[in-house]
Amino acid sequence: MSYHPRIEAPELPNFLTTRSIESRLWFVNNERLEQCILGFAAKYASRYGVKLYGLAIEGNHIQGPALFPKGNRASFMRDLNSSVARAVPKHTAHPGGRFWARRYSNEFLPGDEDVEEYFFYTVLQPVQDGLVEKISDYPGYNCFNDAVWGRKRKFKIVRWGEFNAARRWKPFVAISDFTDIVYLQYERLPGYEELSRAEYANLMMKKLEERRREIVEKRTAQGLGFAGRENVARTHPGALPRTTKQSTITSHRPRVLSVCPQRRAECKAWYFEIFFQYKECSKEYRKGNLDIDFPYGTYPPHLPYKLAAAA
Repeated sequence: MSYHPRIEAPELPNFLTTRSIESRLWFVNNERLEQCILGFAAKYASRYGVKLYGLAIEGNHIQGPALFPKGNRASFMRDLNSSVARAVPKHTAHPGGRFWARRYSNEFLPGDEDVEEYFFYTVLQPVQDGLVEKISDYPGYNCFNDAVWGRKRKFKIVRWGEFNAARRWKPFVAISDFTDIVYLQYERLPGYEELSRAEYANLMMKKLEERRREIVEKRTAQGLGFAGRENVARTHPGALPRTTKQSTITSHRPRVLSVCPQRRAECKAWYFEIFFQYKECSKEYRKGNLDIDFPYGTYPPHLPYKLAAAA
């Protein structure tokens, strides 16, 4: 089946994932690239008013839960992914050209418990993938402490397009005049607003340790071990992973992720109601009825050339 239509829902958090071509590990052991990506996340989260609950920069993908109160997920993901794709060849041996395997995936998280579930899924990725037993052993960035303690990270972002254009006419233009200061800060998980910062952080650390132990015990029972920090640190950027998730354009892609079956069913019913309305509107739109109103949160499809020219 083809990709499902995107629906913008300002009130529903999303779990977002984008993966590199062939799942190559371009993000490993490269602090400069990592800081660059975090800076882009801060820049575009600020620009589009996005609430980031967490962010993982794993070896071959970027993922995390987020809320888009202004209904602009598409703009945020377009700018973030294109900026990352341009940055990778500057900081690695990537040959350039297409970087991402396909469009990003997004699944709705309809409840507070679901946001919490996928926050911990995000921060515990290195343990789940069998890389290290504790997230503190992982040599790359982990958002957990920043998120639970409410820390801000400061980044300098250069507007290179404007800087290079200005330098054509003023060779000694100051780069500081084209540098913005942005801050990356994560939102507290919903449902814990009444707790103090210390109470919240201590509770989240307790939950993290409980989930970590469950993962370790499960892997041990299956006879699976952990690569360890030293082996992870020896991985070269661009290497192929030993194992990775495989999917094609015809693979099943969930629309909703939830720990509650009833909540998942209700959200899927809402999604497919919008989906079938969208399909009917698309048929009319392609027939030439350009004034038809599409369901809230959806976009008109591309038109055939002749109809587009007429419009």
